[in-house]
Amino acid sequence: MATKQLIDLSHTIEHGMITYKGLPAPIICDYLSREQSKAHYAPGTQFQIGKIEMVANTGTYLDSPFHRYEDGKDLSQLELTSLADLKAELVVAGTIRLSGYYDGAL
Repeated sequence: MATKQLIDLSHTIEHGMITYKGLPAPIICDYLSREQSKAHYAPGTQFQIGKIEMVANTGTYLDSPFHRYEDGKDLSQLELTSLADLKAELVVAGTIRLSGYYDGAL
């Protein structure tokens, strides 16, 4: 019996990267810089608080029922087991088309 392999499709989200044409790029910046924090806290105390602003479709993308249906489950409500080992179709442009459970072999 073949060992099943899960493939991590995630990637690093970077400031300004275009993830989908027409959607705004992520903004990654300081909410409060170390220098700014010095004015709010005791002498010698400083820290940084980061801010990330992005549309929910940014990154490795998975539609949840909520995307389409107002009362559907959002991503946090889906069981991980419902998201892996699913029947799928793999299309490699111009060369091969496979349907079924993809085992990683071509």
